[in-house]
Amino acid sequence: MTRLLAVAFALGLLTLQDRPTFKSTARTVHVYATVQGKDGRLVPDLTRDDFQVFEDGKPRAITVFDNTPQKITVAVMFDMSNSMAREFTRIRDAAGAFVRALWPDDRARLGSFGLEVAISPLLTSDKPTLLRIVDEELWPGGPTPLWFATDLAMTSLDEEAGRRVVLLFTDGYDSGFFVPGNRNEMRKHAERGGFTIYAVGLPGQGLSEDVQSLADSTGGGRFLVGQDDDLGATFAQVVEELHHQYLIGFSTDLTDGRSHALRVKTKRDGAKVRARQSYVAGDGPIR
Repeated sequence: MTRLLAVAFALGLLTLQDRPTFKSTARTVHVYATVQGKDGRLVPDLTRDDFQVFEDGKPRAITVFDNTPQKITVAVMFDMSNSMAREFTRIRDAAGAFVRALWPDDRARLGSFGLEVAISPLLTSDKPTLLRIVDEELWPGGPTPLWFATDLAMTSLDEEAGRRVVLLFTDGYDSGFFVPGNRNEMRKHAERGGFTIYAVGLPGQGLSEDVQSLADSTGGGRFLVGQDDDLGATFAQVVEELHHQYLIGFSTDLTDGRSHALRVKTKRDGAKVRARQSYVAGDGPIR
């Protein structure tokens, strides 16, 4: 059995302090955008001319555009805390549904958080391996160290190229390890790395405003599923969205290391765009 890589509180402090900063020579900012119509369905047929991009409120020419289906690299963190105790069987079923919904070229890493925050060392496309982790290596109990787990998931993908996604399955309220500035550092990490955060919540407490804000600001999605809803269908929807995002890029001459506002709009009537709302300018690859 391959045991999940357990992460101690002290390692979390090192993670927050020693994280790499991404900078760029190309200075092309890449943005992944999801577009939905009035009916909530994905809009897959837009062209470069259908989009507008604004940096700090100023229009920028689109220099990169790709609307072909995109493979994904994702770290999934399952809330196994005491507050989710009645949902353990459902969580494992949902995790299996997610794995089965992945495409052959997708790569995933699975983890859980509760009494222990742990994530698999394996980033793999092999579904039997992922399903074995679901069956054997998600452990229940303890508090809800949500921000610590989110930061750890991003750290596990820091060295990966292209689009990186973190998917959280939780009741949405952090109650775990306290690290000074934990939430703020985690948000800065997401912005610097250009991570897309998705959150799926169960009824009860639901998803906190902080979780919803994190998903919105990174261009991800958030779903609240009912007690009788099909979690497999929800996870399949997430996977479908991720495969049909638009890749949009523009050039920037900013290298000040500061956060800059982003906005992506579409000219398609009634369509709504979800994309990250900021990025950090640097002198290396801008995520």
